[in-house]
Amino acid sequence: MEGDSVTLNPDLTEIQEFIQILWRFGDPIIAQINRKVTFYPSHTEIFRGRLQLDQTGFLTINNMRIKHSGLYKIQVIQRAGISNIKFTVTVYESPSAVDAGVTDMKLMSVKEGDPVILQTDVPQLTGDELIVWRFGDKGKLIAKHDIEAKSPPLYDDTDERLRDRLKLNHQTGSLTITNTRTTDSGHYTVKISSNKQTIYQKYIVTVSGE
Repeated sequence: MEGDSVTLNPDLTEIQEFIQILWRFGDPIIAQINRKVTFYPSHTEIFRGRLQLDQTGFLTINNMRIKHSGLYKIQVIQRAGISNIKFTVTVYESPSAVDAGVTDMKLMSVKEGDPVILQTDVPQLTGDELIVWRFGDKGKLIAKHDIEAKSPPLYDDTDERLRDRLKLNHQTGSLTITNTRTTDSGHYTVKISSNKQTIYQKYIVTVSGE
């Protein structure tokens, strides 16, 4: 899924010594090992800061987007010959389901009509994050922002309950709900994925009437 990481395991346990390992996405080389030295060619901009290649040939891709779907190929060059392995990776858009891994929970109370800010614990976003906000027991997607793509935040407008009352902070990922209603009460979750880490937080919001 978008924002998740994947590790491509070529299972090179039987290959003891190699001269070179080359990883390709389509045709361009995105990562390579020349004997013991690892390189990440700078021309592969869409993978900047995302790749981790270890000496066993495992390639980890962090904080993925749909644009990272496609054919990955590893070529292992040895004195005895060349081995080639292919992987097909498909990255899906964030589904309407609750993300696992939520450990931090905050309780919020507000009077109907007042705004409420669901603050994240991220002091400053770095520019490569994917922010996904969900609401309710079924984890309905209500707001999404791909900062790296430099596109404006997307808000769900199919549900009348929150229409035109959400505002996502570009600096911290926090979500503001304006003019709150009792129907806004419930569970909110946020997942913030970057090239270095993924943060989950959960909020229980109670909106009380007059």
